[in-house]
Amino acid sequence: MAKEEKTKTETMRPFEEWAALLATPPWLLAAARAKANWPEGREVSESEYRAALKAAQSEVIG
Repeated sequence: MAKEEKTKTETMRPFEEWAALLATPPWLLAAARAKANWPEGREVSESEYRAALKAAQSEVIG
């Protein structure tokens, strides 16, 4: 429940807005979106967005 309360205080924006604000490379945005299974327009917090980017970057493909 504490996590839900924390999320309520964070700014929620569509992930596409975070991508523009943080100048996320298109390839990384596509990888994060696929890994997190986000539909178009999904609102996320900045911490959730950054965590998805980190998870996508650490994914081993091989």
